[in-house]
Amino acid sequence: MRNKPSPQPLSLRARGLVRPVIFVLLLSLIIFPLPIRSRAAPAVDTLLNAMTLEQRVGQMFMVSAYGKTLSDTTTAFIKEMMPGGVALFTYNGTLPDEVTHTVNDWQGVVTGVGAKVPLFVSIDQEGGSVTRLTTGFASLPAGWALGAMPLEDARHVGQIVAEELSAVGINMNLAPVTDVQTIRSNLLMDRRTFGSKPDRVGAAAAAISAGMADRNVIAVLKHFPGHGDADDSHTVLPVVDYPLARVEAVELQSFRLAIQAGAEVVMVGHIVYPALDPTPGLPASLSPRVINDVLRGELGFNGVVITDAMDMGAIVDHFGKGEAAVRAINAGVDMIVTGPHMPMDAQREMRNAVIDAVRRGDISQTRIDQAVTRLLNLKAKHGLLNWTPLDVNSAGQRIKAESHQTAINGIYQNTITIARDTAHLLPIDPAASGVVIIFPGIYPSTQRLCATHNPKMKSLAYSQAPTNEEIASARTLTRDAKVVIAFTYDAVYQPKQQALVRALPPEKTVVVALQNPYDYTTFPDVAGYVASYMPVPGAFTAVCDVLFGAHPAVGVLPISLEG
Repeated sequence: MRNKPSPQPLSLRARGLVRPVIFVLLLSLIIFPLPIRSRAAPAVDTLLNAMTLEQRVGQMFMVSAYGKTLSDTTTAFIKEMMPGGVALFTYNGTLPDEVTHTVNDWQGVVTGVGAKVPLFVSIDQEGGSVTRLTTGFASLPAGWALGAMPLEDARHVGQIVAEELSAVGINMNLAPVTDVQTIRSNLLMDRRTFGSKPDRVGAAAAAISAGMADRNVIAVLKHFPGHGDADDSHTVLPVVDYPLARVEAVELQSFRLAIQAGAEVVMVGHIVYPALDPTPGLPASLSPRVINDVLRGELGFNGVVITDAMDMGAIVDHFGKGEAAVRAINAGVDMIVTGPHMPMDAQREMRNAVIDAVRRGDISQTRIDQAVTRLLNLKAKHGLLNWTPLDVNSAGQRIKAESHQTAINGIYQNTITIARDTAHLLPIDPAASGVVIIFPGIYPSTQRLCATHNPKMKSLAYSQAPTNEEIASARTLTRDAKVVIAFTYDAVYQPKQQALVRALPPEKTVVVALQNPYDYTTFPDVAGYVASYMPVPGAFTAVCDVLFGAHPAVGVLPISLEG
């Protein structure tokens, strides 16, 4: 499985892995803006020519700093760095008014110094476990749910996310995750990826990106070339050592499709891919071969390349801060993302190292101008070269979280997936007798909502790790049942839940995975299997509607349950 790669030049298109039929289908479904060009528009060219070296290099940094309000120290830091972007984290505020105030402060300072170029204001608003803004914002579908829903619904989710981010002044979302889930044991990417099928992941990423672009928020594909089979780069420098043909067909395919659909920004991960660059210990984020030959050359990406956070262990434990910044820019990176835990002095050190490298001739002026031209072109394209502060007090009203949540709950109806129905038990006749529902006691709404369709059905609640007594009760209650509905929650990690399901009559049991679609792999003999992907109220309502035929099951399984 892990053969040694050949160092010969790559030829992805020559290997026939670009799929024109899928590409045409994508374009018919997703109208996405064309990629930005590296050649400057006249206004950008004028702006670039007026910038000093320090101002140009500043544009190439996406910085971060603690605090909901700007201290004197942070203000001085912004004035010195003159950054092109800022990444916001929860320490910068989470409520609508707090975030708006923070954005106004940052933009107000940066537009008053140097070339007076407004910022890319970015955040990680993936949905699910990586969601920075929750209170006052809609609860978003994430991961597998985004991969399962129809592409038009994924685009709508992208529109909703962008509307809410724009309402508080954020113009770039560090999403969608475009990695393919190739191993289930990858806890870093668990629940964040859209699935294990590269074409489906790429199509969903393209649709979500298009939705954000519809509302003038810039999407960022991450983490190229793919983090699905990599250890956590926050703590180690991971190596993904698959043969070239496998990397082309799986890891790169999802990015290829999203890039063909018009992606504007790609984040490169701190992951070593020997099949793409045989240099020992060189992560993709510092590799000219990965960025220039593969991403730009073979995949045809003409947009902005940014790094993953440079404060991660994969970088700081193996490279000096200044060295890493210089190597990344020489590799073809346009913007350095410093990360949430990097002190301001360390960020200054990286910027100064780049400036010194240009003066020494270790980084060419052409490389700097190429990167800054791409960045300014992207800002010009999205109208970001002019900035007006937003009213702080009306931020909550602008977000429209309640109407957005209603729309998302409707989208869940199209996410529910019937993955197996060998005994033709679905949909269940609402008037049928002998229906039993077994549900986790932590989610009583699953029983209540399904009972609205069949109030006569019997039910049993169980603890998250069912006791032997609960398993015995379930076996007794379902012995004479005609249909058994068993809800599970992460049963793939819960042996006791697995034991409970195995105690039920498999030929008349329909299992509903509330969260993890891989639950099925632990009891593959059940007659029916349904995935709902998100243990949230909207999904609970949707799955009960699908089970009893009030809504058709249109979700597409984004993973492979076999093998």
